[in-house]
Amino acid sequence: MTSSLSQFHQLPLVEKIKTVASFSSLDKKDLKLIDQYQKLPDFVDLENNFGPFKIASNFLINNKDYFVPMEIEEPSVVAAASRAAKLVREGGGFFGKYLGNQMIGQLQLIGIKNFERAKREIFKNKKEILKKANETNKFLLSISGGAKDFEIKKIKNFLVLYLFVDTKDAMGANLVNTMLEEIALFVVKIVKTEIGLRIISNFAERRTVSIKGKVPIEKLALDEFSGAKVAQRILYGQKLAENDIYRAVTHNKGVMNGIDAVALATGNDFRAIESGVHSFAAKDGKYKPVTKWGLEKKFLKGEIKIPLAIATVGGATATKKSRLALKILGVKNAQELGIVAASVGLANNLAALSVLGTEGIQKGHMKLHQEFLKKTAKK
Repeated sequence: MTSSLSQFHQLPLVEKIKTVASFSSLDKKDLKLIDQYQKLPDFVDLENNFGPFKIASNFLINNKDYFVPMEIEEPSVVAAASRAAKLVREGGGFFGKYLGNQMIGQLQLIGIKNFERAKREIFKNKKEILKKANETNKFLLSISGGAKDFEIKKIKNFLVLYLFVDTKDAMGANLVNTMLEEIALFVVKIVKTEIGLRIISNFAERRTVSIKGKVPIEKLALDEFSGAKVAQRILYGQKLAENDIYRAVTHNKGVMNGIDAVALATGNDFRAIESGVHSFAAKDGKYKPVTKWGLEKKFLKGEIKIPLAIATVGGATATKKSRLALKILGVKNAQELGIVAASVGLANNLAALSVLGTEGIQKGHMKLHQEFLKKTAKK
């Protein structure tokens, strides 16, 4: 079954539910939960609204179809993601992969007088330090996760140990923080110093996802604008974002519209994801767009590369609503979920750029917004 339903948003609510239920093999408990949300006072039957969240259609990622749950107040964001996903499907769909799966924890050592000697003593005990870290979660170790390595850096008057942990399908904050507190007790005996911060970093540069997708240029045609003209305007928008922070921040905010919505629907910490992505955008000393668009023969090609610490286990991912979202997605692990979320971010960026330089963003956005307000007012 395919998620490529261009008129999905126009289906009666009952048909939307039937379509997704069949696609994702939802059971009676799932349907009951959906029904409960539809009875809430703030539910509005509009566009892709489904109950607990909205559903984006048309996504083809690594040759697999997805209906994507998105939790966001603006129906236009979901409509835009679905439209852009349909365009990218014309070019073969999105293709993505993770470039690593390690989170980074920091252990701050205070009051060290001889930094080189302290580093040597810590590295002499490397095997024991990693062993103690992994003893805090033997299950994680049994599935080939856990603490893998560490580095030590001198930051101002501190010595900082950076612990690298494969957290598997968890975001990893509790896992990493527990490890850091455990090894701190051992490290302080080695170097005879004081312990400062022991905390995970949300700058997840070792857990980076890369997504690519392309669109046949003629498919970009929009109203009186030809596909070639739309492609040109997209590239103009990209160029501005690369050279002006005022545009770059809003450019990336549009990307995060999609990623945050998937994170919220699946019970993930969108604040941690936001901080990681925006810091990554500025990692070279200048704030840059996290997506790139260019021409490749008869295609407009886009890509995104960002740190994305997203999870399918732990925390709020265990709630009924989050489990329903994950079931609809049919993802096997956190890496697959991250690839989906980043693809949605790239789709929202494409949708925004395609209208910003042509018909303007208010035409579609305000139409849906006004319709939403009218239906809400009637309640």
